[in-house]
Amino acid sequence: MDKLVSCIVRKISQTNPEFSELDVKKMEYGLLCFFDEITKLISFYIIFYLFSLQQYYLVTFMFFCPVRLFSGGYHAKTYWGCFIMSLLIFFMIIAIGKNFIFGNVVHITIMFISLLLIFIFSPVDNINKRIKSNERRLKLKYLSILITITLCGLTYILPIKYLATGVTSILAAVLMMLFGSLNNKLESKY
Repeated sequence: MDKLVSCIVRKISQTNPEFSELDVKKMEYGLLCFFDEITKLISFYIIFYLFSLQQYYLVTFMFFCPVRLFSGGYHAKTYWGCFIMSLLIFFMIIAIGKNFIFGNVVHITIMFISLLLIFIFSPVDNINKRIKSNERRLKLKYLSILITITLCGLTYILPIKYLATGVTSILAAVLMMLFGSLNNKLESKY
């Protein structure tokens, strides 16, 4: 994947010499992240399709990824580490969602705790791309809160068989945020 992205970026930079070296490096990093995510998402869909769980996967994706996008969280150091960790997280979410029914008290409690934790800890820096300004940090916090509130509300219109999957997805994204925050603190000590 790295070679393909390098080749694409090289061609773009040759035909557009106005790009600075920094612009080219940013483009390369962005394309690499994009291709990494696309290959994971397609692979996951195929895997869950083979187990006839593609609807649960789509619900997990729709409720996990938006929270994760704005709140941040733990990032594995390698593509394959990320692939395996993400696949395991998605499998756990789907297993819980498919096999458990959440009552109103559990549903509301999980949503409240998730929102509270987002409010306190969001956003979490990515080790590869730190949040540099307080203005951006505040904007990401507000977006995290807004997205989480919206998704919490949307769990109420999910068909009952997907309710636990949606709720567990939000909670898993929040737990990954906490794990990322803890990991960042541990790494900054060393």
